Amino acid sequence: MRRHTQPSGQNLSGRFASAYSCILLLGLMACVFVITLKGLPAQGQEQAQDSTGSSDKNAFLILQTNLQPPYQQLQNGILRGYSIAVLNCAFDRIGVGYGIAIAPRQRNREMVRNGQADGFFLARISSFMDQYAEPTLPLALEKWVWISAAGQQGSFASSPTPDSLLSVGGILGSNEAEWLAEQGYQEIAKAPSINSLISQVLAGRVEYALVDKQTFEAARDSMGHHEAQFNVQFERYAPLVVYIGREYTRLNPWLIASLNTALGACETLPMQLEDWERDLITRQQLPAIRAMAANAELVGAVRSAMGGAQIQPDAIVEIDREWRQGSEGGIASPKATEILENPLSDILRAFQESDANNIAEIFVFDTKGAVIGMNRLTTDFDQSDEQKFEVAISHDPDISQIADIYFDGSTRAFLSQVTVPIINPETGDVIAAMTVGLDVSGALRPDS
Repeated sequence: MRRHTQPSGQNLSGRFASAYSCILLLGLMACVFVITLKGLPAQGQEQAQDSTGSSDKNAFLILQTNLQPPYQQLQNGILRGYSIAVLNCAFDRIGVGYGIAIAPRQRNREMVRNGQADGFFLARISSFMDQYAEPTLPLALEKWVWISAAGQQGSFASSPTPDSLLSVGGILGSNEAEWLAEQGYQEIAKAPSINSLISQVLAGRVEYALVDKQTFEAARDSMGHHEAQFNVQFERYAPLVVYIGREYTRLNPWLIASLNTALGACETLPMQLEDWERDLITRQQLPAIRAMAANAELVGAVRSAMGGAQIQPDAIVEIDREWRQGSEGGIASPKATEILENPLSDILRAFQESDANNIAEIFVFDTKGAVIGMNRLTTDFDQSDEQKFEVAISHDPDISQIADIYFDGSTRAFLSQVTVPIINPETGDVIAAMTVGLDVSGALRPDS
């Protein structure tokens, strides 16, 4: 249940003190305060509850953020965007109200460090922030790219390196600028905004700038520039989280676990794979995945797993219900436990561990959609309602499916699932399908 309500001064004035100080201290910088209470009663009198049923009337929290279209942006005075939608979903599920204050990124981090705010988003995982705050599961996945002016001399076959003589830049206080400094890049040009950084690139004052691709494209279009004016080179994927201050988690120790469970259940929008990424998976990952699916030991284990009594459709529904209910809390149902302990799952675990930097999960399902082997607990048992099920019922031994990127709560990683058929070598028939969840942070590096 979502509500936008003005808080009662009597009950919540203390919780907003730091946010109002943001307005006073940064008024000249157009600091904006946005009230977005989620999950609290209209009068603000009832207590917030966590997923285990415990409650705490002081659970309401203030989160700091900065405007970063399309993740969070003001539309007619209301803060909207992808990250806001996911946060609304998560806090609704755990029944905790929260407010958001908007300020420059560096100020936001300082407010959390000094105890003036309870949390900050969107932030990359940082050892510095780990000292005074705890991260949640990822809320979004950024695609960082190098941009340069299209007419610039020199090769763009590889990314600028820390020891190169090329000038590099980022947005002041941004995740990208912090990462550049950590990697050893020297004399990083820091622009106050994405628009300013783009202008400096086009003017030749910055040769290469590291930016989030979606943020860059939104700013480029709003400025009236054309994509032909820029060279764009992929650098890395960067998962972004919410950091909750340690003082808040000391008082509300259940919050992080409850919020993580909710984030795993909230729908996240898939990030569409670009053509070069699909080509990279096809060239570098798909041959190895097909080889796994054709492994004689694996095929034998698949046939053994399918040799028992057939599960009836109504039983699949009940097994799937129990499976999903347990997996939300990381608990394997009796059927899931049975499958995790079978020989096929042992083989799949060995495959995953042999390439753990690229592979987050592997599971096999039969021609009815029922999971029969997995390296770890999956979100659900029945795959027949998924697009990848088409691979299992296809008669084409050469079929494969490469899915777009999404956040998987069971592996806590951003994955692209690759599904291939498992073939009976004696008949050539498709007897099952194997899905491999590629962790895009490693598998989609151009040099991976």
